Amino acid sequence: MPERLTDAAVRKLMPPAKGQAMSWDSEVKGFGLRVTPGGAKAFLLDYRIEGRQRRITIGSYPDWSVQAAREAAKAMKREVDQGRDPMGERHAERAAPTMAELWERYQSEHLPRKAARSQADEHIMWDKIILPRFGKVKVASLTHEDIDALHRDVTNIRGTPVRANRTVEVLRAAFNLAIRWKWRTDNPASGVRRNAEEKRNRYLNKTEIAALAQALNEHSEQVSANAIKLLMLTGARRGEVLGATWDMFDLENGVWTKPSAHTKQRRLHRVPLSAPALRLLKDMKAGTRGPYVFPGADGKALTDIKRTWVSVCRKAGLVTGDAEPKPNVRIHDLRHSFASILVSAGASLPLIGQMLGHTQVQTTQRYAHLFDDPLRKAAETVGAYILPQLEGQGAREATDAGPV
Repeated sequence: MPERLTDAAVRKLMPPAKGQAMSWDSEVKGFGLRVTPGGAKAFLLDYRIEGRQRRITIGSYPDWSVQAAREAAKAMKREVDQGRDPMGERHAERAAPTMAELWERYQSEHLPRKAARSQADEHIMWDKIILPRFGKVKVASLTHEDIDALHRDVTNIRGTPVRANRTVEVLRAAFNLAIRWKWRTDNPASGVRRNAEEKRNRYLNKTEIAALAQALNEHSEQVSANAIKLLMLTGARRGEVLGATWDMFDLENGVWTKPSAHTKQRRLHRVPLSAPALRLLKDMKAGTRGPYVFPGADGKALTDIKRTWVSVCRKAGLVTGDAEPKPNVRIHDLRHSFASILVSAGASLPLIGQMLGHTQVQTTQRYAHLFDDPLRKAAETVGAYILPQLEGQGAREATDAGPV
């Protein structure tokens, strides 16, 4: 018969020779104590939910007193009366996916849609920043405070504020997928205050372009030098140029068709080639073999032109520092320079966006301020015409000439 469990009674219980010995409490139905042959004692609760018999362990004795375990049993029974299943919830929590599992699904289902360079960058962020800290943590248990703390640490301890922003962006995308997969209901990476980022507005002027072009012509490694020349002539992204294959180019009609898999916006991008770009490609075509426009030593696509870039920048004087001069212009700034030349020639923002392969107007809008010069020239034209009228010269000239 069940008897009311007490600490004194539990202490006296002896382990069975084999199997498990059960002692049930007379006060709370289903509440009891289990004793193993090894002498381990644990409180538990038996209950029924939706016709199924459940047994959940509350805690071990003496870590839990009888009174504390009894109160926990009462609380669980109230949950059962409300339709909840404490044991089922515990199993679900144990089976809930971790951040490491989120990464596994993210990189198999979502990451392949991104450009190769973005994939490599995100791999580094997950491997070096996210997983060492959150790998074993349940996806559903991470909080906004956790993500905010990670952002602060990457900013302050690592000293990389921009990297901190990018890490949060990657996490926000991953948690949006987790919501879609029903792994959690909200996004803890939303609303994290970003670090301020200064947009670079570095454009090469005519003198700098001339110096860079001369350095490229004199560089010993012409494959990488030619890749930089094509960047200058087309405004394309580095990955688009280095991964280019000859079948993308119609040299007869002067058109470069970039497949969706090779563009950042993941859309096919067809652009005309200028006469200098076409001449460069035809000269290269005559002396190359294989599918890649810019092959490396192994015959595969060239993957890095950083050493060439540093070398030609130093020769062109596009550097800062004395002991170890470093380029004061990035390879990506060639793309900005391409846009600035179009602006100075009077090209519209939509046309520039089309040439650069932008899918959003906001992306091209960053070049709007460059229109100040052509607009100022236009304003000066009007001013030059109006000024004589304002000073009365126009009226005097009309009088001297007689009636019109």
